[in-house]
Amino acid sequence: RKAVKYWWISLLIGNLGIVAGSGSIVTPVNSLIAITNVFIILLMLGGIFDIVFAVSNRKYMDGWGWSLAGGILELFLGILLLTMPLPAVTTIFVYLIGFWILFRSAMGIGESCELQRYGVRGWGWLLAFSILSLLFSFIFFMSPLFGGVFITVYVGISFLFYGIYRIALAFELRRIGKEI
Repeated sequence: RKAVKYWWISLLIGNLGIVAGSGSIVTPVNSLIAITNVFIILLMLGGIFDIVFAVSNRKYMDGWGWSLAGGILELFLGILLLTMPLPAVTTIFVYLIGFWILFRSAMGIGESCELQRYGVRGWGWLLAFSILSLLFSFIFFMSPLFGGVFITVYVGISFLFYGIYRIALAFELRRIGKEI
């Protein structure tokens, strides 16, 4: 096996997630529209980066197709949201966030299990953060009526968990690359 290339893409996505999550928690009232716009940008950037990551590592990773599928889905959703009127986007934002977190959490669970198959230490933490994000995604579907403030705090916490997961994944990929 050869080293995984571009491990820092996961680090970059993780840092973007932590920035978005922190901003949402600190200013919940002002952030619903702002985080809607930031989410669209992050969705598109994350999609592009995951597509690049998947294609460049297709010879080195067994599950590269999942990263490619996730990247294509994220890019498509970002473009779709960009073309819609902002009030409509804000209205459906909660459900799209829930579906996105659900999808990415499921991918995180699969990626964690793949790391476990390779004997990577610490894969359980990646799995735990993915499961926590999965649980938060279900809360989005069950409680949309609690208002924007409540939702933005959930968005912030979910982005933080996702960001932590992606940063941990980046360092594991880098460590694997150094050992090979």
